[in-house]
Amino acid sequence: MKIEIAKQDILDAVNKVKSVVSAKSALPILSHLLVESGEGSVRLSATDLKVSIECSVDCNVVKSGSLTVSSQRLGSILSELPDADITLELTDSNVINIDCGKIHTKLFSMAPDEFPPIRTFEDVEPLVLSQKVLLNILQKTSFAICTDQARYNLTGLLFELKDGVLTAVATDGRRMSLYREHEGIVDGIEIKVIIPGKMIRELERLLEDEGDVNIYISETSAAFEFGSIRLVTALIEGTFPNYDMVVPQKHDKEALLNTDIFTEAMRRTRTMTNEKFNSVRFRIQDGLAKLSVVTPEVGEYEEELPIEYSGDPIEIAFNPDFVLDVLKHISAESSLLVLKDSMSPGIIKPANNGTSDNYVNVVMPIRI
Repeated sequence: MKIEIAKQDILDAVNKVKSVVSAKSALPILSHLLVESGEGSVRLSATDLKVSIECSVDCNVVKSGSLTVSSQRLGSILSELPDADITLELTDSNVINIDCGKIHTKLFSMAPDEFPPIRTFEDVEPLVLSQKVLLNILQKTSFAICTDQARYNLTGLLFELKDGVLTAVATDGRRMSLYREHEGIVDGIEIKVIIPGKMIRELERLLEDEGDVNIYISETSAAFEFGSIRLVTALIEGTFPNYDMVVPQKHDKEALLNTDIFTEAMRRTRTMTNEKFNSVRFRIQDGLAKLSVVTPEVGEYEEELPIEYSGDPIEIAFNPDFVLDVLKHISAESSLLVLKDSMSPGIIKPANNGTSDNYVNVVMPIRI
C-alpha cells in the first residue's frame, strides 16, 4: 500500500476517529487504526468493539492496500510534521514509512486481518434526518444520561420513533430530560432503542449544522452516516423507565421567569456551593422568587428575582447544576418552573405557547 496525501487532510481524519480508541485494552489491535486505500481515497477506521468510526478522505493512491498503525503514534507524529504532502507506505516487512520532505519516520504495523470487522447495514432502510435537527435533539437531552455503569440501562439515550414523532429521553434517576421532534419525521415507522452514551458524545462532536444523516437501526446495533463519516454502535440491552410515568401530571403551581435572568442567578448561586453542600433554596410567592444558599465554611448568598406567579407560597431546593444544565438549552425568552410541593419533582420547560411540552425536564428536589 502507498498513498500521497496532504498532512492536514490525514491528520483531520485521524483526529475524528481516534477518540473511540481505548487507552487500555487487552487486545493490542484495538489501539491501532485500520487504514484502507481504494480508488482515489483512503478510509481510516477505529473501534473499541462497541463503538466504531470510519472516515474517508481523498488522496492519491499509488498502490491500493491496507495496514494498521498505532493511533496515538500516528496522531502525535502527524501533528508535529510541517504542512506539506506526505507519503505513507507499507513495506513487505510490515514497516510503515512516513515521508514528509526531508523527514522520514518508520512505524511498526500489525496484520490488517486482526482488526475486528465493522458491521454493514446494506439490508436496512435508513431514516434520514438533518444533522442540525439530530444535533439539537442530542444536545437538549444528553446531559441527563447516567454515568453509573451499575445502572447500565440508563447509560444511554432512549431513541423512540412512533406516530411521526421522534422522542429522545435521558435520565440518571435524579433528573430526566425529554425532547420530542416532529420536523422531518416519517410516519409509519416504529423504533425504540437505547443508544450508548459514548456514541451520543461522538455524534455531538462530529455532527454539523448542514447536510443530512442516514440512521440505520437493527435489533442489536445502529449506524449513523453523514459526510465522510460513518459511526456504528452496539445498542444497550435492557428496559428503559416509562418516561410518561416520570413526568408529574398534577402540579398546580407555575412560576414564569426570564430565562437569561434565571440562568445568571443560578450561576451566581453555584459559586457559593461545594461538593458536599450543593443546593439552592427557592422561596416562591406572588411576583417574587427568593434564591438562597447556605454553605458551611463558605458563606451565604441570597437574591430576589421578579416572576409571574399567583398561588400559595412554596419552598423547595434543587441542585443548581441540574437547573443550569436545563437552562443552557432553553432558547425561549421565558421558562416555566412547575411545582406541586417541596417533596415532589419539579418541571422546567420553555414557556412557548403550544410547544412547551416538546421539551420537558424533571428534576428531583433536595430535602430541606
